[in-house]
Amino acid sequence: MSQQNLDVFYEPNLRLTRAYGLLGYNAGYAEVVGRDSFDQHQKDLVWRLLGDVRIGPESTVIDVGCGIGGPSGWIFDRYGPARLIGVEYCPTSVRAAEQRWAGQVRRPYFLQGDAHRLPLADESVDVIFNLESALHYADKRKFISECKRVLKPGGTLCLGDICTEHRRFFALIGLLNRIRTQFSTHASLWSAARYIDTFGSLGLSLLRHEDVSRQSADSLHDGLTDIGRRGWGAARGFRGRFFYLCFVEKLLRRRWLTYDLFAVVKK
Repeated sequence: MSQQNLDVFYEPNLRLTRAYGLLGYNAGYAEVVGRDSFDQHQKDLVWRLLGDVRIGPESTVIDVGCGIGGPSGWIFDRYGPARLIGVEYCPTSVRAAEQRWAGQVRRPYFLQGDAHRLPLADESVDVIFNLESALHYADKRKFISECKRVLKPGGTLCLGDICTEHRRFFALIGLLNRIRTQFSTHASLWSAARYIDTFGSLGLSLLRHEDVSRQSADSLHDGLTDIGRRGWGAARGFRGRFFYLCFVEKLLRRRWLTYDLFAVVKK
């Protein structure tokens, strides 16, 4: 997927975050419907994916597919690692992330880069964080192999992605990719089982796997309800994305899509 096409896909998300003061745009995690804001749901998904993975003041953490830098900032503020580097393919998102942290001495840093060819040295990273980004990767096995290359022995990859067992159905939806629109996701969806098999075949040990489809659907429900309360006029600039997210919520609820969290360690 070209950078230009990815920019077109994510532009409505950027407008939505600016309109509502959001710091990220993942699906979120809601244990109880209506209890917290959508922004809090997004943070809760980050903490759920990280689980009990250790990040200390000497750690190097990489956020691959960091978007506009929300999770990078939350992780940096909470754990205070020695280095936190966000790697993002989409140039407009890199610029938005940089602007948020401009002028601060202690901060994450953001690089434009390709997840298939991480701009990092061998065995230089303690924790890799990758949330809701791998669905766009043309070669997920190559990405996971790159993660193994840059992880230190004993390092952890925390990966959260939208998965499916219904690849033929979504291959038909993929026909939209021939038209350059905000609905051209260029998604290549794997099943959770395929992820687990690939981790094992590359020598990564599975620490944890969790299906949070219901919690992510409830989070999206809360976010979409909040947008709906503000009226149709307030959704100007991202109305198409509103219906897209409604569609994703229904697919998660009916389990045509699943939201899976994995933590794996390099032996």
